[in-house]
Amino acid sequence: MEEDMRQVIRYSHMEKLTQELVDVFIKKIYVYRDKRVEIEWNFRER
Repeated sequence: MEEDMRQVIRYSHMEKLTQELVDVFIKKIYVYRDKRVEIEWNFRER
C-alpha cells in the first residue's frame, strides 16, 4: 500500500495520460459490447 501511494505522488503532476502512466497504474482494460469499460488497477484497494 505504501508503494502504491509513492507511485500516486510521483505521477500526481501529470496532466495527460501517457503510456508510462498506463503501464504504472493500469493492469487491464475490458471493453464490452454494450459500451461499458472496466479498468483493473495495478494497485490494491484498502
